[in-house]
Amino acid sequence: LASRHENGHIIHTPCYFNSAMKYAAAFLLLSAHRAHSFSLVPQRTAPHPAHRSPPLASSSPRKTCATQLFSATAISADGAHNGETENLDSLNINYGPAITLGKLKINLLGAIFGVWEVFWGVFYWYPAMTLYGLSRTISSKLPGNLMQKIDPYRRIPICVAYIWALLSYTPFRMWPVLEGRENLEMLREVDENGKKGKLKPAMYVANHCSFMDIPFVAWVFGFLNYKMIAKAELIKVPILGRAIQVGGHVMLNRTNRRSQMVAYKSGVQWLKDGVNLVTFPEGTRSKDSRLGSFKKGAFKMAQAVGVPVVPMSIHYADKVQPLDYAFPAKCSRTRPKAVIKIGKPIMTDGKSDDELLEEVWRAIADELPESQKPAKDTPVWVK
Repeated sequence: LASRHENGHIIHTPCYFNSAMKYAAAFLLLSAHRAHSFSLVPQRTAPHPAHRSPPLASSSPRKTCATQLFSATAISADGAHNGETENLDSLNINYGPAITLGKLKINLLGAIFGVWEVFWGVFYWYPAMTLYGLSRTISSKLPGNLMQKIDPYRRIPICVAYIWALLSYTPFRMWPVLEGRENLEMLREVDENGKKGKLKPAMYVANHCSFMDIPFVAWVFGFLNYKMIAKAELIKVPILGRAIQVGGHVMLNRTNRRSQMVAYKSGVQWLKDGVNLVTFPEGTRSKDSRLGSFKKGAFKMAQAVGVPVVPMSIHYADKVQPLDYAFPAKCSRTRPKAVIKIGKPIMTDGKSDDELLEEVWRAIADELPESQKPAKDTPVWVK
């Protein structure tokens, strides 16, 4: 584990820093002056394409008024419709005027949030991660490797990232509503005297339809240690890439067989060391917000170590930050509210790959709103 932790030197990337500063300055100017060189037009979410009835629930068409933000039905605290089947096509979310930079949009909230988020990323998160990585590199070359003894499982970067998220997200009410946290008590260690200890390690699995899914999942753990199974391309993202590297997260290149084997061994080792793993087994963000097919790799890690799998159903993250927006376009606590429903841990013992994967897939699908349930005939898994 120690050698795996120290596999690489710190590479200074001033171009990332400069890019972040340029974006921050651009967002500040645009939000303050509403630059005339860009087209400012009202932006609305594109309606979902028509789907056949999903297998887990049926939907009923309803007439809506085009001038209403929400259809005239009772809406629960989490934004779902009561008394009738939820139909997100009846929601007409107005994100307000937005500018277009390349392929991505930024509305007023996104511009303000972007400046705030990048500020804390440039002046807190990135320097802290760089300093941490540098200290580990120096420590690895000295007798005793002090940093390895102080932080053998790289929890410090997780705590630093969470503090950055608290600073960035809390003022804008970007955190989702958490439901089902009591289900995690099944993982709580209890000694012979009945005294409760820490949570046992597990594989946490969630649906994926927005970039916001990543910080939303971090909200579940807080300061607890975890590692995400992330796509190798994320290393190129300014600030985030540095945090992924020094945090010891599991990087995966699905087109490279060797990378897959390294990721598998790394994930298994983390679980053996008592560190939680997080994965989005669809492999990429859903284009229509509906649950897609899973890939088997992550489940094999859980089975190899014998740890349970915790299903998590994320609601409406794609409404907070749609795929075509660079930053969140609305608060998570405005309707429809973003919600994470934590399911009961699913044991892996005595189950085949297919049985485990299908049980987890259905557990997540059952707790999703109607508009996010899998389309009819969606296969449970693909290679």
